[in-house]
Amino acid sequence: MRSHRSTYFCGVLLFASVSGVPFGLLAGKLHHRPQIIPRGGGDLSGDREAVTHHSLQQRDSDLVIIIDVDNTIYAEKDLLRTTGQGIERQIVENTHRFGARHFNLTSEQCDELYRSWGTTIEGLRHTLPQSQVEDTLSTFYEEVYERIDFSCIWGDRKIGDGGESSARSGYDHANALNKRSGLATFLESISRRHYVYLASNSPKSHILRAVRSLGLGNVEFAGILSPDMATLEEDAGDVPFPTKSSPQIYYKPILNRHKSPECRILLLDDSLLNIQLAKSVGIDGIHINRGDRTLEEGLAEALGHIPAGYTFSEVDYLTSKNRVDVNSINPHVWGDLSKRLASRLLGSPDGTVLRVAELGSGLLVILELVVNGGGEGDRSKQSLLRLVAGLARGLKKLEYTAYESNLNLRPRCRQKLLDMGFRQDASDDGTYKRTISFEQEELEINVNLRAKDFQTDESPPTNLDLIIGCSFADLFDPDQLAMSLQRLSRGGDPLVYLPITFSGATQYQDELPRQGLIPSDSYGFQVYSESLRHHGHNLDPRLIVRALSAVGGSLVSTGSSDWTIEPTNEYLWETMLYFFGMSGARDLVNDAWDAAGWMKRSFHSPRTIHVSNEDLLLCMGRGVSRCAENRDYSVPNLGGASVLAQEIQFISPYNVTTVTKETEMSENQVLIESVCSLVSSGTELKIFKGSFDEASLDVNIKGMADETMAYPLSYGYSLVGRVIACGPSVSDSNDLIGRLVFTFSPHATRVIADRDAIQLVPPGIRAEDAVFMPSVETALSLVHDAHVLPGESIAVYGQGIIGLLVTSILSSHSSKALLPFGSITTFDTLGDRLRVSSSLGATSALKPVHAACAGPFDVSIEVSGNPRALQAAIDNTSNNGRVIVGSWYGNSDVALKLGIDFHRSHKTIQTSQVSTIPASLTGLWNKERRFSLTWSLCKALRPSRLISRRMTLDDAQQVYELLDEGKERAICFDYRCR
Repeated sequence: MRSHRSTYFCGVLLFASVSGVPFGLLAGKLHHRPQIIPRGGGDLSGDREAVTHHSLQQRDSDLVIIIDVDNTIYAEKDLLRTTGQGIERQIVENTHRFGARHFNLTSEQCDELYRSWGTTIEGLRHTLPQSQVEDTLSTFYEEVYERIDFSCIWGDRKIGDGGESSARSGYDHANALNKRSGLATFLESISRRHYVYLASNSPKSHILRAVRSLGLGNVEFAGILSPDMATLEEDAGDVPFPTKSSPQIYYKPILNRHKSPECRILLLDDSLLNIQLAKSVGIDGIHINRGDRTLEEGLAEALGHIPAGYTFSEVDYLTSKNRVDVNSINPHVWGDLSKRLASRLLGSPDGTVLRVAELGSGLLVILELVVNGGGEGDRSKQSLLRLVAGLARGLKKLEYTAYESNLNLRPRCRQKLLDMGFRQDASDDGTYKRTISFEQEELEINVNLRAKDFQTDESPPTNLDLIIGCSFADLFDPDQLAMSLQRLSRGGDPLVYLPITFSGATQYQDELPRQGLIPSDSYGFQVYSESLRHHGHNLDPRLIVRALSAVGGSLVSTGSSDWTIEPTNEYLWETMLYFFGMSGARDLVNDAWDAAGWMKRSFHSPRTIHVSNEDLLLCMGRGVSRCAENRDYSVPNLGGASVLAQEIQFISPYNVTTVTKETEMSENQVLIESVCSLVSSGTELKIFKGSFDEASLDVNIKGMADETMAYPLSYGYSLVGRVIACGPSVSDSNDLIGRLVFTFSPHATRVIADRDAIQLVPPGIRAEDAVFMPSVETALSLVHDAHVLPGESIAVYGQGIIGLLVTSILSSHSSKALLPFGSITTFDTLGDRLRVSSSLGATSALKPVHAACAGPFDVSIEVSGNPRALQAAIDNTSNNGRVIVGSWYGNSDVALKLGIDFHRSHKTIQTSQVSTIPASLTGLWNKERRFSLTWSLCKALRPSRLISRRMTLDDAQQVYELLDEGKERAICFDYRCR
């Protein structure tokens, strides 16, 4: 038998950058010592060592990572599932052929050789005569490995695969983070900062083919170690083709290269035996693929991005998550859902049967809520069936179809149904039945479990009344989701209920600022959100509403359903940090931040995690009648006519009501039917509370200059509607009728306005965004007054609507390069506002207690209405810096400390008010130009995402009480759903 070398091989490392070295260089006979080949090949003489040191000297020598190849850099089970073929399977099959051909061994005997000695090579080495070992092992490598077909790594799907593995489910928040497509990028990033080696019992040619097939050619591996890549070392002994079973010899080149006592060497391997043997020479290990870790998880653990003791479990995650879901689901939207379903059944010819389909049903927590109710305190929800049955007495039956494509969850789902009192149908193992009683009326419940993706179901349920997707909708592209729901609706008009829809913000209750290379918590979670977006998550529920509107759907109700995850909820709390460590952490590292330090700080100072979610209730098909938008417009002229409308009226402090008002329309006025109007949480809230002086409402807004700010008072200045009639002197009435317009008018079902007092809403801007026009203009005027220069640090005190819009304008450069400012730090006392602020691009979103350590700032903008915030803005602005005061303090006295430090600081304090253009800008700007930019920002920023609740004029008292209590971020009166 021909030998490939004239001397025995031992485990000596070939140092090379796989991407830069011509592979032919690796095949030649090597020198006596380990060879260090510089990136790109080249002459190995002269300054070879110096060249290599220069190329690697920036790497962190405290951590060395050794990665096994087979079933480690790829997962054999994934290859088998997606292609029907695997690499290790071929190795085993070829090994059986080798054993039969050369030694008449059966497959069982070959397998026993492997089990007894850890590897087939070691089995041959210890059972063959010494004189035959080298030639036999050389032939073994040639016959077993050179025939491997690597096409299965390329991801060809096996024939007949229905594609269920790609199905979306309500928990694959985690699965999306583990996509193998990001492995190359992750390893490239790690290899630039740490020494990363490949080490395998397979031959070099096999390793290089695997590297090429996986697209890892650009990873800067520090070296490759295999049994056939070195010559005899002086003290190696006669050990041909040494493997990991001889760790003292096999790992010697790496151990010699990294001798520092501070250096940790870590092996990622799918073999527990290899890990145990490596430990004998001081190398720690992480069990990959056959253990509890994927390679990505192993790398994340090695880097300190996820805790060593944590293991992700789908069932444990869903169990702990479901407890939070039940309490978080919005009771207001839940109540609206029950009313809509009852109304639907009462108006249906077949009002005795309620048909529901749940998508990504997980462990059936929503079914449990439908049947039994749940939640605690003010977040408690009654049984949906009980609520509906109480309003629609004829309800007799619930048909519930639950789609869940993950077969691993099926046993738990079955047990959940049995625990809930269901019995399995003898004729169909996927159907479960139960009968319950409500007020002496029996109601039959049939649950059908379908282990498939609803998008691929060829026989979906028909005549659906309700489609549910909990923690589900944000996993899809909004347009894809809309089309899929439209197909499932089959031309009908079911309600679509999407609770716990992630809206993009994750935050600690008490955020910490940046500390050296450890980023602020706000920035860390911001990077995490962007990582989720990169993995296909939609982080803006408004886009879902818009996509469903495009296929005939309409929004019925919405409300916040934020998660509050206490550190005492240990598994879910750690899982949230696991999600961060598997995605956001690697992006932080790419930006040169200390992600491991951020994780360490998080575990050292555990704090409550808040996650922003939104519950959406929509109707497909006919849905909700949009009275203003579906009108068949004519061109009536109503000069001199009287118009009746309902509008709100402030009667006295903390007392607001709705009144019917009759107004006469003059010749040059237009009649507007309201679509929506935005409630101001600043000025209007002060009027509600009586915190104002008697004065003109606004001397610069037509129609308000002659009105006195005194009770009783009708107020509001952000209303959008459609023109439905014009006075006879309105020259462009033909163009106006049916147009969406903005007007500075009080909250009312209909308003009359002068023709020159309205603004046409530009095309492409929705009514819900247009109502923010005054707020966006106010925020824009604050930014103009601040004169922020590129690179300056900015603080924004107060994250109400105006503050959030200031933050959004300042940070808009992050996506569109509009305004290239420096860091943006925001402050507020309410965690909900800070979470939204972070999602809008704030570098840090902090409680006021951290202002001193986060500053000083070049520019501070104060829009909180709180004197303490104004004091903090003054104290934490740099000498020669600028403080812009946008708050209106009403008739309250404000005391400030302006001592010697302020006196010597040369700080500037400037007020800002939107009604006029400052003198310093009048040479270039006027109101028309600023309005034009304001409309552009309304379109670009989509401020309607700040709306936390939609209500009607009948709810006016509750609206202002909610805003006064800080329970809602922004409330919009919606006149379409009366």
